[in-house]
Amino acid sequence: MTRFATPSRPPVPTTREVAENWFEGLTTGDIDRALGCLADDVEWINYAVVPGYNDAMPWIGTYQGVDEVMETFRIFSSIVDVNHEELVTLVVDGENAMGVIYERSTVKETGRVFEIEFIQWLTVRDGRIVRWKSYTDPSEILRALPA
Repeated sequence: MTRFATPSRPPVPTTREVAENWFEGLTTGDIDRALGCLADDVEWINYAVVPGYNDAMPWIGTYQGVDEVMETFRIFSSIVDVNHEELVTLVVDGENAMGVIYERSTVKETGRVFEIEFIQWLTVRDGRIVRWKSYTDPSEILRALPA
């Protein structure tokens, strides 16, 4: 009887490992690394659009899948230059991770700088981010955008 070795599968990354990889990619500008953490069908919720208030930020809204997320990054980066971004706090509990991000950016058209802290809430299953939701006060961003 011939015995064949069962191919071993790499271990599934933990929620903490996925979150650390995501935030490292995001804060170093390695968007491909960050996007590689997302499930193909990720639910991406970048604030709720409130007509007449925050709809001047065309990258916000709810999106499904990596292709739509990539498009929001493209839109954002066509309008804003990120000068500095860093992870301030990371909290992990089960399949959930919450990171507080500090960002200082410049709106290209106006040259105005904004500084914000925002929360990214990640849900991780099977080593991938299946849901991403952000929270912040967008006032600083809105003030920096063209009128």
